[in-house]
Amino acid sequence: MNKSHNLLLLLLLIHSGLIAQVLVKNTNVLDVENKKILSGYDVVVLEGRIISVEKGKQYKLPPGTDVIDGTGKYLVPGFADAHVHFFQSGGLYARPDVIDLRKYQPYNKELKWVHDNMEDLLHRYTAAGITSVVDVGASFNFLQQRDSLISRTALPVVSMTGPLLTTWLPPVFKDLANEGPFILMQTKEDAINSVKEQLKYNADFIKIWYIVLDSNIEAGARKNYEIVKAAIEEAHKNNKRVAVHAMERITAQLAVEAGADFLVHSVTDEYVSNEFVQLLKKRNVVLCPTLVVGGNYSKVLSDNYQFSTYELEHAHPFTISTIIDYPWPDTLVGKNYIKTLQYRKQTGKPTLEDTIMAVNLKKLADAGVTIATGTDAGNIGTQHATSYFDELSAMQQAGLNMWQLLQASTINGAKAVGQEKEWGSISKNKLGNMVLLNANPLDSLANWKKIDRVINKGKLFMPDSLVRNTPVMLVQQQLNAYNAHDLDAFLAPYADDVEIYSTTGKLQLKGKEEMRKQYTFITQFPYLYCKLVNRIVSGNTVIDHEEIWLSPKPDNLRYGVAIYVIQNGKISKVYFAD
Repeated sequence: MNKSHNLLLLLLLIHSGLIAQVLVKNTNVLDVENKKILSGYDVVVLEGRIISVEKGKQYKLPPGTDVIDGTGKYLVPGFADAHVHFFQSGGLYARPDVIDLRKYQPYNKELKWVHDNMEDLLHRYTAAGITSVVDVGASFNFLQQRDSLISRTALPVVSMTGPLLTTWLPPVFKDLANEGPFILMQTKEDAINSVKEQLKYNADFIKIWYIVLDSNIEAGARKNYEIVKAAIEEAHKNNKRVAVHAMERITAQLAVEAGADFLVHSVTDEYVSNEFVQLLKKRNVVLCPTLVVGGNYSKVLSDNYQFSTYELEHAHPFTISTIIDYPWPDTLVGKNYIKTLQYRKQTGKPTLEDTIMAVNLKKLADAGVTIATGTDAGNIGTQHATSYFDELSAMQQAGLNMWQLLQASTINGAKAVGQEKEWGSISKNKLGNMVLLNANPLDSLANWKKIDRVINKGKLFMPDSLVRNTPVMLVQQQLNAYNAHDLDAFLAPYADDVEIYSTTGKLQLKGKEEMRKQYTFITQFPYLYCKLVNRIVSGNTVIDHEEIWLSPKPDNLRYGVAIYVIQNGKISKVYFAD
């Protein structure tokens, strides 16, 4: 956000009466800028800002202050995802230029879904401790939606650009008016006017999609260099930073030479030279590696994506369902992709591109180039919020140590958008965006998920209170886990005292633990799959008509009806009829 947006945010929070005071006492504060643990410190947040980070001080605080005993816990800056896209859902229909399923899900309907669910997705980020997100390619309509969400204390800080200024426009994204995620630049004048158009909507920064389709990559990159440079110069003239998508070494190099501030992907076509590393250091460029997004496309389209229990429980259930249901809705298209991408069946075997990105990341990080954690969430298979931990794991496997990961996930995300004076570390006068963890985040990435409290814009939240799953979302969540053969995730939406009945009213079993014993079969049959045929939702009751597959072929299909009753945010009763 720029300064005017930050002032507007603070004024809106004050006048909405939502400002809270927070004191976290006697905790371990992670000083990410100096790579130190400050043991036994107190942190005070007042009117949305950190006003004190000290040890052994006595405080006179206003009535109603939330006082948290942080003994034995670890207070870290709120995490930042420096690369997301809200015009993309993370589901199978997110990118019709990759797999065109618009006859099943019209693209305008896909965009409407993301608009309607953007607030829910943002809640999922906050619940994961991600208190800042950077949308590096949206639309004018999403910029306006950002403005409508700016005062919500439960939502992360959102830094957003508008449509990507591109040297090539995929045909499926033409003629979308204010929903369009791309603006084509064919001349320097186009580039300058495109930046000016973004300024009307108060984009926080400018993003360029530096695409080269020529067989001679360097010649193609140089052909568009002056256009890219004109856009960067116009942005800088208006005090806007510039992010650039440039995945070839030559496009990345030329983008930086033209003045780019933020490279939003790794170089994937060659191992970078020492000269390239020094260029990024000299220009203070931030780089976001986005290690997992490309592989996620391949895994999904080869029908080889394996959701973790964490994803099944915390990602949006409807985007997950589209991935699990693949190759439906079009099995002919799906089977063609599966055949083409057979190599992805060799699970865990990195491609040459994966290796190049990992080696480059280690070299850049060790040389002191500023690295920011970002997922490219919204692309097919890369879920909003939950994909963050997959990205961190890939960065760790590339050789980054825990302090490097923590810096990349906090202060460096702020640096990417020029907001390091506003957020990104636990420092006086910065936004009160922090996460209180139950275990030391320097010991393992698993500890980053052990969240006791989230402090967002100065307000205290329990992570479980942030996401409100509707009855139909809970039912879809357990169906996803059933089809993913994950028993723990399957049971998560059920109440501890759940009751399972036949439709005649006979109680068949009671309690989640008994249910666990009865449903072990979902982990034992690899081809078991429950296809949703029809669904009726009425208040807190969801009725599913289901088709059960026991093998890859439609042999011996079984059909059934399940009636789910939801109470107090859990599935409390189920009635089955064959």
